[in-house]
Amino acid sequence: MIDFQIVNLTLDQVLRVYPEQMVPTFPADELKPLYMIKQALQRGEYLCLGATGGDDVLAIAFFVKIVREGRTLMLFDYFAVREDLRNRGLGGRLLRALIAEPFIAEADAVLLEVDEPDAAATPEALEIRNRRLAFYLRNGLRDTGAHADVYGVTYRILSLPTGRDLSPGEVRRTYAMLYHSILPERLYRRWVFIDGLPEPRD
Repeated sequence: MIDFQIVNLTLDQVLRVYPEQMVPTFPADELKPLYMIKQALQRGEYLCLGATGGDDVLAIAFFVKIVREGRTLMLFDYFAVREDLRNRGLGGRLLRALIAEPFIAEADAVLLEVDEPDAAATPEALEIRNRRLAFYLRNGLRDTGAHADVYGVTYRILSLPTGRDLSPGEVRRTYAMLYHSILPERLYRRWVFIDGLPEPRD
């Protein structure tokens, strides 16, 4: 079994894992530029956690974190296990450990996007999406029933268990607030569509 501890990554560690782990793992159109992550960290609106063993970063868990109307709202932005350690149970153990962390239990909402299986274009993509969804549900996340289309990708919105359950309407409004913090208004109105909320275009 791989031993790890969850720590706040230093900026130097973030600068190292970005090209080593994030660039090879995530499609270019889903990966924030490094300068955006650094700016969000400096504003206190981003949280970069890592599962570490000694000096090695074994896995990452990055969150958008904002406070609006006295409520702490988070979006699970990136989650990845180092390539040579995958399929060894580390990802599930890390997710369950994160759920047990006080910052999750004390947050008002922690949301996560997963590619919607019903929108898969091929049988292979459907299988991958179903596996990914099952992984998250098996390890403690909840299906909120909400969906969104962001930059042409259809997501199912899951939530990590926190101190309170959100209604479907609260999930949608929370998701909208998080994306308003990430994107300029013109991009939000063009590219973010949340089921059950008014269309953002004029």
